[in-house]
Amino acid sequence: MLVHLNGRLVEEAEAVLPVFDRGFLYGDGVFESMRATHGRIFRLEAHLERMERSAALAEFEGLPHRSTLAAELADLLRANRLAEARLRLTLTRGAGRPGDYVGSQGAPTRVATAVPFQGLDPLHYERGVALRVSRRQAVPGAVLDAAIKTTSRLAAVLARREAARAGAFEAALLDASGNLTEGTTSNLFLVREGRVLTPAIDGNALPGVTRAVVLETARSSGIPVDECPLPAALLNVADEIFLTNTSWEVLPVTSVDGRPAGGGRPGPITATLLSGYRAQVRRECGPS
Repeated sequence: MLVHLNGRLVEEAEAVLPVFDRGFLYGDGVFESMRATHGRIFRLEAHLERMERSAALAEFEGLPHRSTLAAELADLLRANRLAEARLRLTLTRGAGRPGDYVGSQGAPTRVATAVPFQGLDPLHYERGVALRVSRRQAVPGAVLDAAIKTTSRLAAVLARREAARAGAFEAALLDASGNLTEGTTSNLFLVREGRVLTPAIDGNALPGVTRAVVLETARSSGIPVDECPLPAALLNVADEIFLTNTSWEVLPVTSVDGRPAGGGRPGPITATLLSGYRAQVRRECGPS
């Protein structure tokens, strides 16, 4: 596979970064994950806008223009002859030195990759997946704003490993008050008495691109939406639970901490939103 590295297409084996790159040394980077279908990246502008916001909040300087990044992503798809793909664009502050926490010695590093994408096993949508409430607290927004989609993922990795040991697909993270924030790689939604509920974007949860599309879909379908604090206890009484991200789309949850949840099966509102989301992808990225 070919990789886009600092403006050049290179073979994957030749895509080499300095050992002193700050992304490697400190996780001093930001990234975006995107999905292409029929060779078009869904909501590309929204992803690049969020990348710019992440970089600004992380105090990066010298970023390429959005049009340059978009062109490189398009080049990457064409060069690898990919129509259905999962893409990742990563920016780091650039090369530095061990012990220097402040600055880099040059321009930011940028890497774009693309791999074939077929989606999750359809059984996950038919049966739902298991969720585990992590023992690990979400990083508070006052420490690190969740709007920064940072490459520093160790907290998420450890929470996800904890969930996997318990046989769960994803982990839910709570804040210091015991309210739900998000999953390790997903936004979290509940359905209660016909209303879609999701944690507010207040620095403790990532403003997901898929999340935004799902909220658009719910409102256009006449489904009431509340973005508000959600105590973890609501997981026990929710009529439906689902997760969203670029790769998972709208993924039903049917068990929490080893107990059936949301009736133990995917619910009708989840199905409506999944169908609506996929229809929106087709409208924006379908064959010309």
